[in-house]
Amino acid sequence: MERKNTKSKFSLNVKENNKLSSKKKWVDFFSLRFFIIIFSSLFLIFLDLFTKFIAKNFLDIQINIIKDLFFLEFVKNPWIAFSITIPTLFLKIMTIILIFGIVYYYIKEEQKKEDKYIDMSFILILSWALWNAYERIFVGEVIDFIGIKYFSVFNFADIYISLWVALYLYKILLWAKKIHLDQEK
Repeated sequence: MERKNTKSKFSLNVKENNKLSSKKKWVDFFSLRFFIIIFSSLFLIFLDLFTKFIAKNFLDIQINIIKDLFFLEFVKNPWIAFSITIPTLFLKIMTIILIFGIVYYYIKEEQKKEDKYIDMSFILILSWALWNAYERIFVGEVIDFIGIKYFSVFNFADIYISLWVALYLYKILLWAKKIHLDQEK
């Protein structure tokens, strides 16, 4: 009879633990770490918005910073990176799908790792995606103003995506190195 009670106590504890772990996941979603990510993203979006406002209202002519290799110039870009032409409606739909995909993937796969590089990568990609999405969907174009001769004219949101790629690749290399070292043991 005690054995039967032990089983029922055990199954009760498993059920309670499952309830607690599902509540914990919900609490993790609203953790301090998550709010830091959101506020950091909002700050980066504000920085992008502010610099675009300055460019739109005060950059009447091209300003050379390093001869004509690095310059500031106000440019309206209705396309995606490097002025690649894509139909407008398709671009808007893909932008929305991309944002939901990024957020879903982060919450489902990466958030539980509690890795500062992954979190920073997410902050950068979310900041880029949200603000560019706003501009593409509601304005129809993105303001670019930082230019590099023979390359492109871009903005801070484009810098965020570049930093995201660099951080994410760095993290992947760290994982690969760890796996390699574990296999040698």
